[in-house]
Amino acid sequence: MDLARLEYIKNVNDDEDWAYESFPVGAYFQLNFKEGIGVDTHAFYLPKGSLIILSQKPDGYHDRYLTHVVELVNEGSEDKPQWETGTWGIFRWVKVHWIADFTDVSRIPLDQKEMRANWSFQNTKAKLLSSDNLMKQWGSIDKLRAHLGEVFN
Repeated sequence: MDLARLEYIKNVNDDEDWAYESFPVGAYFQLNFKEGIGVDTHAFYLPKGSLIILSQKPDGYHDRYLTHVVELVNEGSEDKPQWETGTWGIFRWVKVHWIADFTDVSRIPLDQKEMRANWSFQNTKAKLLSSDNLMKQWGSIDKLRAHLGEVFN
């Protein structure tokens, strides 16, 4: 995994359990974005090749977990013709590069422990890892990427 392409973190969820749990390394799936003001434009312009960390807090759990690292495999212009109307109709195709071991929750990296800052997970937009909140804690994107490289290896 090329950590230089690790650019974003995104909140995901599932009403039943872990989101995207059934997609192993190498699998492709549609990463959904909840419809809202500016979400379609945001999702459209995320750059192909960027890596995104997925963070989630399933029902019944107290903490947020880092569960996936995925790569955007298409340009937004390639995915948009497939979008549908509705709450979850906006998506980008991604490929799984890393996935947590869901059989042992104690081994899944905790978001707060590893990110060491609140990166603003209130909506489904992907947040830049170089955001002010994270850079106050880490000082540089290279330090954060190096740390995350250890977490995901």
